[in-house]
Parts: sequence; structure tokens; C-alpha cells
Amino acid sequence: MLAAAADAAARWFHRPEPAALSAARTARLRSRGLRESSVAALKGAHGPAKDDASDYSFALREAVEHAVGAVSDATLWGLGADEEFAAMAEDLAAGAKSLARAAAAARGAARADALDDAKRRAAAVERRRRAARAAALESPFFVEAVKRSEIASRLSSAAEALQQACDALAGSLAE
Repeated sequence: MLAAAADAAARWFHRPEPAALSAARTARLRSRGLRESSVAALKGAHGPAKDDASDYSFALREAVEHAVGAVSDATLWGLGADEEFAAMAEDLAAGAKSLARAAAAARGAARADALDDAKRRAAAVERRRRAARAAALESPFFVEAVKRSEIASRLSSAAEALQQACDALAGSLAE
């Protein structure tokens, strides 16, 4: 779901259109459903494995919310196409796809490499947020700068949640 939400966000920031907004909102709804089914599946479980699985599903849900929130805010505030935000969303999508590969991979080097790639992509989003914030601080257009800073923060929060999901998945491997 995170990959779908991030892909929709990237599409929106490349070319703002209702289909991209609809795809992002659909990913949000599906994410909510997956989180609910995950919580129900973990009801009888106990111990560290349950904690890691719960943390994993919660982090993914939070990442989706932030990614979709970035698109919603951009729509609400009248911000259109933006290559910097599109690049952030693309890094987020690539990280989400790497996380999905890690979750599907058997234990070993392939899983570790996929987790490493996901975390590296999330770190790239954070670096881009810092650059966007620095540019916003230098901008003479205060309101526009605040909008850009907030959208960059949303995408960065999604990347942080992606890293938390990676950590939860890595924690489940240690057992």
C-alpha cells in the first residue's frame, strides 16, 4: 500500500490530476483495511514477534497517511507540479518496494540488502526535505515557503515511518 500511495504522490507532483489524487486516497483506504486485518490477526499473539508485527503494520499505515497527506495538502493549497516533491515521492516509493522485497525474501543477504536499500531511500527523502526547508527559509514568499516546507515535512515523516517499518521487520528477523 505504501508503494501505491507514494507512486500516486509522485504522479500528482509530476502532473496534478484527479486520477492521481484518487489513487492516493484509494491507497489510504486500503491501508486502513490492511491495518485493521493485521490488528485482528495479532489478537491472540504474544511476545516480541507480536510487537514487531504490530510496529510494522502501524509504521506502514503512518507512512501511507503522511504520503497521502502531502498530496491532499498540495491540492488544498493549490500547489501544482513540483519536481523536487516528485523526486521525494519516487524515493519513498522505491523504498517501499524494497521493503516489500525484504518482507517477501527468505532470510539472508537478499533480505538485508532490500532493507538497506529501503533505509537508504528513506534517508534520501530526509536529505531532500532539509534542502527544501533551507530553500524555503531563503524565499521572500513567506506563505509559499511555509506550504513547501510542510509538504516536504509530510513526505519526510512518511520516510521516517518507512524506516520504522524496516526496523520492525529487522527486529522480527533477530528472533
